[in-house]
Amino acid sequence: MSSSGISAFWLKIIAITGMVLQHAALSMRGVFPLGLEIFLQISGGLTFPILAYFLVEGYRHTSDLKRYKTRLLIFGAISFVPHLMSLGSGLNIMFTMLAGLIVLEMRSRYGSTAKFWPIFTLASLLLIFFDWGTLGLVIILLNETIKTEKMRRILIPIIAAVGIIVYSAIMGIALSPFVDMEALAAKQTIAGAFFPIGSLLAIPLLLMYKGERGRRMKWFFYWFYPAHLVALAIISLLLGTNNLVNAISEALYALPK
Repeated sequence: MSSSGISAFWLKIIAITGMVLQHAALSMRGVFPLGLEIFLQISGGLTFPILAYFLVEGYRHTSDLKRYKTRLLIFGAISFVPHLMSLGSGLNIMFTMLAGLIVLEMRSRYGSTAKFWPIFTLASLLLIFFDWGTLGLVIILLNETIKTEKMRRILIPIIAAVGIIVYSAIMGIALSPFVDMEALAAKQTIAGAFFPIGSLLAIPLLLMYKGERGRRMKWFFYWFYPAHLVALAIISLLLGTNNLVNAISEALYALPK
């Protein structure tokens, strides 16, 4: 940090820390007392508004977009199994960010024309079950289209907070014919409802950013992402809270005897 505000380095560190804390809550559900779990969930809400902001900054200033996309693809693939093992899903945020870059590239090529919107719609449908999913793609696109910097830093976290509530409700309605919603609700905790608050807390942090890069951390996040998922997978296995193992056990138990 500096006297003039928060550098990009520290904002990214805050985002990464929030991500780890919320992932810990998800992979070790039931281990933490409610008050601590609420804190962990709120911390996780900070992450994506900050990451999406800097993804678009990277898109605007990168000298090699192809290499940028390739990094996200490679580390998304590397993180697939650790994400599956720790959180019960392999469709991690790296793939969401990659899709965001592709959509931004297509918008730059076609503009807001009839050629662009079918691409965006298709990408949105494909991302339904990714981390942050369709909402994440919308947030990335809005970060590029909102030109007033202050409004960008204020509106995007608000949209993220409201969007995650609406998105969760829509997905719940859409999945209700196929999922035992009572069983699903029983697995959820009160703490998860506090997640959107974290997105709102990203507003003052983003407003404090003055454009200073700070220390370079180009490769840190890429390697840290799968590493922390591996660590959480191991810890959750030891604690008996592993999402994937528990899901498989429940599926086997439900099979006709």
